[in-house]
Amino acid sequence: MLNKNKVRELIILCFLLLVVSCNKSSNDTAMQKNPPVRDDSATLTNLGNEQWRMGNYQEALNYFTRAYEKVKASGDEKETATLLNNLGLVHWRLENNTAAMECYTEAAAIAEKIGMKRLLGLTHTNRALILKEQRDFKAAFAQNNEAIDIFRELGEPRDLAIAYNNQGQIYRFSGAFDPALKYYLLSLEECKKINYTEGMATAYQNLSTVYAKQGNKEKALLAGHKCLKLSYKVKSKVRISEGLRELSRNYDLFNVQDSALYYFKKHYDVEKEVMEANQSNLLSQYQANLGIEVKNLRIKNLQNEKEIANNRLLLTAVSVIIVLLISAFFIYRYLSIIRFRKKQLEMQLQNSLQLIQVKEEELKTYIIDLTHKNNIINKLQEPVKDPAKTDYDVNELLEQKIFTDDGWDKFKGRFKAIYPDFFRRIKHSGIAVTEAEVRILVLMRLQLNGNDMGSILGISPQSVRACKMRLKKKLQPNGYESVEQYLQHIIS
Repeated sequence: MLNKNKVRELIILCFLLLVVSCNKSSNDTAMQKNPPVRDDSATLTNLGNEQWRMGNYQEALNYFTRAYEKVKASGDEKETATLLNNLGLVHWRLENNTAAMECYTEAAAIAEKIGMKRLLGLTHTNRALILKEQRDFKAAFAQNNEAIDIFRELGEPRDLAIAYNNQGQIYRFSGAFDPALKYYLLSLEECKKINYTEGMATAYQNLSTVYAKQGNKEKALLAGHKCLKLSYKVKSKVRISEGLRELSRNYDLFNVQDSALYYFKKHYDVEKEVMEANQSNLLSQYQANLGIEVKNLRIKNLQNEKEIANNRLLLTAVSVIIVLLISAFFIYRYLSIIRFRKKQLEMQLQNSLQLIQVKEEELKTYIIDLTHKNNIINKLQEPVKDPAKTDYDVNELLEQKIFTDDGWDKFKGRFKAIYPDFFRRIKHSGIAVTEAEVRILVLMRLQLNGNDMGSILGISPQSVRACKMRLKKKLQPNGYESVEQYLQHIIS
């Protein structure tokens, strides 16, 4: 009869041979199944541009980010600056103005360093757009004037026309209609130099808006009709929709209700066509993606069938070995089962001891954290003797968590001790802000980002952004373009 140790060594040797053979076959198949995928920056950039044109801004952000990482690693400063500007545009569309400004600023620094003047001008224009939305008109003018000077120097009529138009927009949003009119006309002149039809349509639309604001009915309607005519010429449904809406709005302003209703109906029909076209494009994309997935699945199935065929001989040899070793295996199994059970019980005991130790550490941590919070509450309840200690109180406050209503009440009490007028000014603003939105405002006052807010409130960063968007929509009818603007009003 075979010695117990010899049986065990024989079994181990056979299984090692089996594993080596299987691994070799699997590696060969894996090389066939997973050919190298092209993932260069140019391809990623093209995919990002395609998603941008379709309005899939989050997908565009993913592609541009991956392309930026590859280009930055390669040291190509020209492509890096261009991708940073693209990333800024996508962040702006996703209403992340902070990230957009960071991208534009970094792109501008690289463009100025290596002499990319046109890109430098574009970054100035893009930053001016964001500053205009934030109602920081002084800074917006400073950025846009830089862009105008650069495009004048380069002799770029199209870019200069866009910069002039943007200058008019800044003046119009600030309520200065006469200067706005001047720059819209300058933009129109530059567009005419190069027969930039879409730019002319935009200029006429803006001129129509300003003339209407000034009460000049004849010029407003004339500019509106020119805008619509040019929009039909470029065959842009978006531009046609804008032109029809502008005419409808102006006719309504001048009490020509029949014409206003006529153009509004046409505007509605075009908007409907645009929405249907967008839905059709999305459906086509999904169908194309599905077709690619089906094709990949078929290739995978064929590769699996080839793998099975290649392994048939190996499986036959393994089956013979298994038949020869089956009796020895049962003997070894009988001898090792007691040893296995012993080891299993020892591992269970060790795991139980480790679990008890972890629970004890968690309990100690909880008790220490609770004690720390009680100490902070006691400090905040004491009168503030030295105003210079306010920053310390705020730092302590930032370390707290708000998971329950009771936790919020305590947090609110401590915050009120540091900023006593904050909640009163929210109430006196006359805007119905919910308790959840008040919490977001409080954490914004403490200058926290979305991730930190989510951590303190026990919610996801996406939930924080959703709450801010709802608050923004509530504030806009009351004259606030952003939550940050409203918060600045509260604390100023």
